[in-house]
Amino acid sequence: MEQSDKDIEEIREKRREELQDRKEESQEEEVKQAAKQYLTPEAQSRLENVRTARPEQASMIERQIAMIGQSGRVQGKITDSQLKSMLKDLNDKDSDYSIKYR
Repeated sequence: MEQSDKDIEEIREKRREELQDRKEESQEEEVKQAAKQYLTPEAQSRLENVRTARPEQASMIERQIAMIGQSGRVQGKITDSQLKSMLKDLNDKDSDYSIKYR
């Protein structure tokens, strides 16, 4: 393979990666918007605060909210206290470790 063929293949690979990144960002934005429509303004504010401190956790909650909302399991909007409960449940699942004292 010539150098120019290698260069072309590298350019193609970079382009594929860029397109994949854009696709993922677009999907994340769609989930974010879908989740937002099921939240009260107070809950939206709390979720943005969580995103600042723990972006992965905020994304997980957004996906969860979007799924339950689109499946029709949400009556009205999710309140701040309901969001707190969801976050607490998520934190409880994440902290399945134990400390042993001697």
